[in-house]
Amino acid sequence: MKARKSNILVLGANGFVGRALAKKLLQDKNTVSLVSRDKKHRVAGAKMFHGDLTDPNFCKKILRGVEVVYYLASFKKNVAIHTRQPFDVVYENVLPLLTFLWATKTSAIKTLIYASSVNVKYAVSNNRETDGYVLGKYINELILKSFIAQTGIDVKIIRSSAVYGPGNDFNPEVANVIPLLIVKASYSGGKLVLRGKGKRKLQFIYIDDLVDNLIAIKNSCESFFVIGNNEAISVKDLASRIIKLVGKNVKIITGVTQEDKSTKLDIFNNVVRPKTNLDSGLRKTVAYYKTTI
Repeated sequence: MKARKSNILVLGANGFVGRALAKKLLQDKNTVSLVSRDKKHRVAGAKMFHGDLTDPNFCKKILRGVEVVYYLASFKKNVAIHTRQPFDVVYENVLPLLTFLWATKTSAIKTLIYASSVNVKYAVSNNRETDGYVLGKYINELILKSFIAQTGIDVKIIRSSAVYGPGNDFNPEVANVIPLLIVKASYSGGKLVLRGKGKRKLQFIYIDDLVDNLIAIKNSCESFFVIGNNEAISVKDLASRIIKLVGKNVKIITGVTQEDKSTKLDIFNNVVRPKTNLDSGLRKTVAYYKTTI
């Protein structure tokens, strides 16, 4: 007997992860509805919604007939804005979730999968600047705990490492570490300046591996996941590998600006073991950048 397919709603479908997830869900023959901020965004085979998640009526509309929700929507800019306007960023991340959860009270959803971040572990640290994006994710996790206690709906919280791969956003204003370093290495003018000494170690997750986990988590009995690849690499080593792949003669400059941020490496409980190691993922990402951007 074939497994029954789900009626799935993806919020934040115009983002990097949302686009990749939607593609895989449709390939698996699910009934998929997508909510996107980009009014020009269209995906063949999916029902499209364009609207505001702070509008209760819009939320009720998109929930009709839905069984599974992937909540990937977020308000994310860059660390400078997150730390300069933390309240505004918290507001933009928390209000949509509250409005959406309120609307689910009259819906028939069975499962809600919320995309958080491994950086939530720094949310209440006294040694770091207040980052409104990270704090918003932390607050939303607390909100979801109260939602679970009251409704009994199956909620799964996913803290993901920084995701990268083909389709990444290479806009320097919002890009994560890997796409940002690719851009800097490509247009550096021969020098790439790193924060501190570049000793800070980071972990990542390739886009296909994250999507595989997002789909598998839907049927898991667990409710909390930390998803990522165990490989840890220093920022300086990462920059060196990217420079080599970009094929430019670039010198790495360290020790000029600020100190290295401290990092707590994560222990992951992936449902699906990552298949793409960092070297392979970087090659694919740089190749995509060279041929597409």
